[in-house]
Amino acid sequence: MFRPLLGIWKSGLAAGAMSLAAYWIAIWGFTRAPIALVAALRETSVLFAVLIAVFFLREPAGPWRWAAAALITAGVVLMRV
Repeated sequence: MFRPLLGIWKSGLAAGAMSLAAYWIAIWGFTRAPIALVAALRETSVLFAVLIAVFFLREPAGPWRWAAAALITAGVVLMRV
């Protein structure tokens, strides 16, 4: 039953560890900054997903996707003003 997973368990373990670390950092951030600010910054993961998809996975990104990425970036910049 688990035989197909034998070759990929290391990448699964790494992904699980990174997911746990990301959640832990968010919880820690909630103790250090306003909750609304941390919650908004957590949503920048969508921006990183777009960048990874375009530059590493070579997926196409149309004008709507780039516009959304620009709006996310503008929102982060406006939070610092």
